[in-house]
Amino acid sequence: MSLHGLKRDAWHRLLDETEVEMVHSSATRLALAEATRRARECHDQHRLLKPFEAMAVACLDGHTTETLYSVARDAAIATGGDSETVFRHLRHTWPDFA
Repeated sequence: MSLHGLKRDAWHRLLDETEVEMVHSSATRLALAEATRRARECHDQHRLLKPFEAMAVACLDGHTTETLYSVARDAAIATGGDSETVFRHLRHTWPDFA
């Protein structure tokens, strides 16, 4: 099966980027600030999981831990910001958890 010509999903587009873009949308800036605060809080409380850890504990401990993606998604939903941009910034700050 050839994947040539297929649109890459957002996750794979994010993995290729090393620089983070400037945030122009006020809603996305607000989402980024909220997501950064929540990610730092989860990290400091040892509740921020790496993706492979999240898969392992999804059934056991999924309600008390977070991933960068879930933090970005929740903050973007709450503020109306762009979740991909927020996730990209969080990934840049905490690369070990992306």
